[in-house]
Amino acid sequence: MTTDRFPTATDILVIGGGVMGTSTAYFLATMTDQSVTLLEKSQLASGSTGDSSAILRHHYGDESIYTEMAWWSHQFFKAFDEELDAALSYASSPLVRFAEEGTTAGDYAQAGYEALRDRDIPVSAYTDEDIPEQYPMFEVDGRYDLAVSDDSAAYADGTDAALGFANGARAAGADIITGVEVTSLEAEDGQITGVRTDQGDLACETVVVAAGPWTSRLADTIDIDVPITPVREQVVLLDPPAAYAESYPSLTPTTSFPGGEWYIRPDFGDGVLVATHRHTEATDPDTYDNTPDEETILELVEAFADHVPELADAGIKGQYCGVYSTTPDHDFIIDQAGPEGCYLCCGFSGHGFKHGPAVGKLTADLVLEGESDLADLAYFSLERFDDDPAGNGLPADNI
Repeated sequence: MTTDRFPTATDILVIGGGVMGTSTAYFLATMTDQSVTLLEKSQLASGSTGDSSAILRHHYGDESIYTEMAWWSHQFFKAFDEELDAALSYASSPLVRFAEEGTTAGDYAQAGYEALRDRDIPVSAYTDEDIPEQYPMFEVDGRYDLAVSDDSAAYADGTDAALGFANGARAAGADIITGVEVTSLEAEDGQITGVRTDQGDLACETVVVAAGPWTSRLADTIDIDVPITPVREQVVLLDPPAAYAESYPSLTPTTSFPGGEWYIRPDFGDGVLVATHRHTEATDPDTYDNTPDEETILELVEAFADHVPELADAGIKGQYCGVYSTTPDHDFIIDQAGPEGCYLCCGFSGHGFKHGPAVGKLTADLVLEGESDLADLAYFSLERFDDDPAGNGLPADNI
């Protein structure tokens, strides 16, 4: 995925080799005759993308902008091989939201049900005694009286996605260069003029900063304040007992129980992934501990076993940590900011992967056209934090 030639100039530079940067490079390379270069300081998908749980779901309560972007992206992912001639690991896994009717979680689940139904996206709702019958692996009888299933949800693999987009971008003429770190953005008279790297300067008039948790550092070099907090997510991979796997071949739907700070999904290789969510801590993306805390593992497994008692004795087959780039409202930042020619594509707050294709298309549209008919770019404006540091406000739920 590398090229031996380090250019001295390019028309459009994309910084970051995760799914957002490679998707953006792909759409730019296929939509314009301008030269496109992507720089990644390490290897493709070596940051948050490689650690992503890669859940593909569409239920977002009443935040229909995300429902529509996720559905558009999911259709792209399902045609990944055809579009990019690249393999993508993929498995179906319905996502269920449990709740009590009349609560905030119940209203959120019901709003998402209606948003999916109105868009003809497969969705089911179960109530009362139908819930334990539908989800026999869970201890939910009497706890919840509503379960909304995002029936066509799935999960994929972040590394596959980034490599596929990079292959597609390169086939369309883009340069994909790894092992080069951008150290600063350069501007003069209100216009981007290029970047400095650890291997020399590169001139450009357009730069897309899609560098995940490092984006705010680069933006700061030209005095743009980007409110991103890198936080550490902890992940444990469980090895289900043989009896459990025999009783429940699908292992588990993807879910996060109300009030929980964790979520679960089945994993490739017949495992069950359990991960923290929101129960996270600010971290340095360069030096964070990649091994989950023992206390957190015990807490996760205990909370998990309370809802799935038959997995209480599951073995641990793996563990690791990843980094979210979290905004105050958990909404994305896709915007032109600061000097002319500077674009930000960042702040995906742990739910960006499923939108990777749409984000790449949106960012390419913004760079080339200044607008997009795919989604309302104003929702992702950096300026929303000028009016209110809380931005759009936190979502009622998340996975």
